Amino acid sequence: MSAQRQLGRNALWIVLGQGAGQGLSLLVFLFIARYVSQSSFGLIAVSITVVEFVRRLLIDSVTIAVYSNPDVRDEDYDVCFTIVAVTGSVTTAAMVLLAQPVADLIGSPEAGAALRMIAFLLLGYGLSGTPAAWLARRMEFRALAVRSTLSVVFGGVVGLSMAVNGYDLWSLVGQQFTIAVVNVVTLWISAGWRPRLVRSWTRVREILRRARHVSLGALWTAIANDSDLIFVSGYFGPAVTGLYNAAKRIMLAANLMLVNSVSTLTLPALANLETDDQRRLAFRSGMMLTSALCAPAFAGLAIVAPELIRVMLGPSWHASAPILTALAASGYFLSLSQFSSSVLVVAQRAHIDSLCSAVLAVTNICVYLVAVAFGPVALAAAFSCTTMLLFPLRLGLALREVGLGWRTMLAALLPSQAATVVMIVLLSTIHRLLSDELPALAGLALTVVGGIVIYAVALRICAPRLFGQIVQIATAVVGRERIRGDIALARGGDA
Repeated sequence: MSAQRQLGRNALWIVLGQGAGQGLSLLVFLFIARYVSQSSFGLIAVSITVVEFVRRLLIDSVTIAVYSNPDVRDEDYDVCFTIVAVTGSVTTAAMVLLAQPVADLIGSPEAGAALRMIAFLLLGYGLSGTPAAWLARRMEFRALAVRSTLSVVFGGVVGLSMAVNGYDLWSLVGQQFTIAVVNVVTLWISAGWRPRLVRSWTRVREILRRARHVSLGALWTAIANDSDLIFVSGYFGPAVTGLYNAAKRIMLAANLMLVNSVSTLTLPALANLETDDQRRLAFRSGMMLTSALCAPAFAGLAIVAPELIRVMLGPSWHASAPILTALAASGYFLSLSQFSSSVLVVAQRAHIDSLCSAVLAVTNICVYLVAVAFGPVALAAAFSCTTMLLFPLRLGLALREVGLGWRTMLAALLPSQAATVVMIVLLSTIHRLLSDELPALAGLALTVVGGIVIYAVALRICAPRLFGQIVQIATAVVGRERIRGDIALARGGDA
């Protein structure tokens, strides 16, 4: 099978896996939200934020250091498993013992009991991290797609069953536990690798050295991306945290469905590319495709937020709508930033990526201290503003690393941005005229269809070649036909 065709098959399975996983996860959330209180969602959101912080800092940093290494060896996976399994066990025990003090420290004492239970997810992360890295590096994305879908389905069945029977907070805990268990089981069944005794402590030190830089970046990234939820929890309580988390969850679900399909393929793919020219072409085409997908999606999300919340979650969650509108702008820049980070990590410049995250994290904290006095919507707007204003820093460093100029990158991004501006102007006018005349569901459907048509026509006029390539990719994904590779997109894209 040719490399181009293999890339197409990988992209197809990533799209199916990420799309199905995130879509089902969001669907489960929408059903459970009708049976579980906003306060319970807020408590679980804060607990998961703390656990995810530990995961990114101490577990994901090791697995990323291994599978993003162009010179990875078989024995590195043995070292990786030993490190992350021990780390998962130790951090689980520590978090169980320190759950209440940690909850008090972040200003959410009510979350202590939930955090003590959610802490056991760290054990699952430690057991599943290495086989997931092994499969990703070998681009076995079909197995990862099956794992993602099965875990969400089983977790959803357990969580929804418990929610309907009145378990409230504990239905969310049960859902998370089930997802973790299914992840571990399916990954170990799928991976054709089993751990062996670690014999080279030199490799242990080398992997820990690489992981240290990734870990530092993860620390700052977690603070930059998740500290807003901690501020909301500490200042406004669990109920408002539940509302804020619902909006952010919808935004992040859109980000994951659109961007992880690209970035999950990018990191191992970039690591496997041999020449600088190939990396330049792949980076440019990836950024162009990411912008073409995400710019209209997040702009449309901001416009339809009131109807979307009313239809998906019900009238009791209406306060999430302005928060979602304020957060939507950040989705586009987070998407492009995530792609830029992949380039820096693969180029062994994780410390530079860490510096960008550190600047964003410190800026966010300073801005949040002012914005929190004006309410959760202002906090969400502050998150979007800082993400947008500091994005050029990371992009500029990535461009320098691959040897591309600003003019080349702007030429790749401007067509989709121009088409999106046209869509915003026309769609906002239509939305204002029809929002009071139609039921929420009909208005939402009409706005979404109208936005797709307007953007497609505008992009067809602004960038006909890019439009044609997107249509080809969409046709290939739907019909499971051959997908043209990143290099072809780069060569044919509008300059």
